[in-house]
Amino acid sequence: MQLKVNPSVFQYIKLSKLRIVELLLVTTVPSMIVSIYGMPPIDLILFTLLGGSSLAVSANVFNQIVEVDKDRLMARTVNRPLVTGDISIKHATIYASSLGFFGFIILYNYVNLLTAGIALMANLFYVFVYTLFLKSRTDQNIVIGGASVAAPTLIGWAAANGSLELGAWVLFGIVFMWSPAHFWALSMLHKEDYQNANFPMLPNTSSEKETIRYIAIYSCSTLLMSLLAAPILQLSLIYLFIAILLGIYLMFNVLNLYQNKISAGSFFSLSDTYLALLFLGIVIDILWTLRLVEI
Repeated sequence: MQLKVNPSVFQYIKLSKLRIVELLLVTTVPSMIVSIYGMPPIDLILFTLLGGSSLAVSANVFNQIVEVDKDRLMARTVNRPLVTGDISIKHATIYASSLGFFGFIILYNYVNLLTAGIALMANLFYVFVYTLFLKSRTDQNIVIGGASVAAPTLIGWAAANGSLELGAWVLFGIVFMWSPAHFWALSMLHKEDYQNANFPMLPNTSSEKETIRYIAIYSCSTLLMSLLAAPILQLSLIYLFIAILLGIYLMFNVLNLYQNKISAGSFFSLSDTYLALLFLGIVIDILWTLRLVEI
């Protein structure tokens, strides 16, 4: 007997853009671990990821609702469910609102009010500040909009620690500085799409070389923030060594991008790897240190 699944289920999965969950996993869980310098309860991790993911997906869907007319003009988005009509605007709005409410309630009831508040603010910031105001008005949109991308670090810290300390803002700063370079590379890759939709992304308002110079500036800032994390988060030489190696790796790829030795798409993927390994380095450092203490 073959199990039949309603095709609309796959459309809602497509609408949800679940790749955002990857970023949540990469930054939220390490932030939880470093905030208490140990492993949080598994149920706390799961509730934090469930609530945070629900609010993040909600923001993604609202973004597509607002930009449905723009999405019709871009090759990379022309097959999205709202553009094809597989899901109606009404049903998408109900879906996004329900997910946002569900995510907030989960975080409020099973994590804490601070975490729920931060996640909700990140959701509203992404929809109203980035999508509705910044994205169509300035080529620096992703710089300010990066605050919503970096929010999972604060969510994770607040979930396990119950407060926000300097270390939380250092982690926030790493992702905040990382996100413009990362998404400008994506913008370079889809320059014509953004031009057709009249989005003033940096590669459309500046030359390719100028865009890469900005990528270099923010990548360098990311490297400096990653090194600053070592003393503030009281991490050992293990993390510092990892951060230095990854920083060299990141800047080397910026140079390769400038010299046309790699594509913008390759840099986009490589910067994903950089961030994942950097936060993994934090976890490795803490778990190794705790192991030495136990011995």
